[in-house]
Amino acid sequence: MLLWAGCDSVTPSHRSTLVVEAWFDTSTPLPPIRISTTRAVSEALTPDPAPSGTTVEVTMADRTVMYERDPADPLRFLPAVTNGVLAADGDRFDVRIDAPDASVRASGMMPPPITLRDINVSVPDSPISVVLIDSLNVGLDSLNLAVNATTGFIYPVQVSMSWDDNTPDGSGFEGWIETRLQPDNDFSSSLIDFFLLPSQVFPESSARTGEDGSLSWEGVYAIAVPESDSPLPPHSLRVVLTRGDDRFARFMTSRDAPDRREPDSNVNGGLGFVGGISTDSTRVDVFQ
Repeated sequence: MLLWAGCDSVTPSHRSTLVVEAWFDTSTPLPPIRISTTRAVSEALTPDPAPSGTTVEVTMADRTVMYERDPADPLRFLPAVTNGVLAADGDRFDVRIDAPDASVRASGMMPPPITLRDINVSVPDSPISVVLIDSLNVGLDSLNLAVNATTGFIYPVQVSMSWDDNTPDGSGFEGWIETRLQPDNDFSSSLIDFFLLPSQVFPESSARTGEDGSLSWEGVYAIAVPESDSPLPPHSLRVVLTRGDDRFARFMTSRDAPDRREPDSNVNGGLGFVGGISTDSTRVDVFQ
């Protein structure tokens, strides 16, 4: 789950804004919708729930479903009655939220389903030496990379994944892909991750095409070890493949942008993201 935190002016006349988050996944039932409100900078960052009287309506193709607030979580709204409504490939959806002092809208189209076909993992025979830098203590204009730098060892594990190119010609849908490699014993280093590639967002049209017409991507993640002769620790790797549209891509690539107050939003009249995606994931046991 993503944490949305919005902040407005510190003036006493602060007016809250609705923040909406919903992920419609192809071929699955309608999901919960998270709705909160922004708070002034001078107030606590804990999000407020949507005001009493807020109504939520989702139209998926020609089917309309009303949502109700979850009694167990005031920030979540759940479908009142779904009657087996699924988000199907090619369906257009519209989300309408009406609060006493605000109305927000979001719409989009469901992408074709995506399925992981093949996953190949390649582990080197031995670790490599790397320089680990505490980037928090290195100024952006500093070239002194010796600051808080230490030498360590990592196994760069290469992973390739493939999937079918099943977007129909003329559908009007231009897909974007997000890939993620998530080992259980995650090694966190933004600098090393920059030179490796444990995740990426890119146009699906730029993926490599195989002889059988399938699409593929290759990435690398790191596993840290203490010594130059240390074996690779056996671990579980979660591989995630997600298809969305260009608005999904803008949201995903802007989440951690240091020059932004909040990620790119596609919610009219509010903040947040309401999108249609198709995702598949699996776990792989990795050992030497």
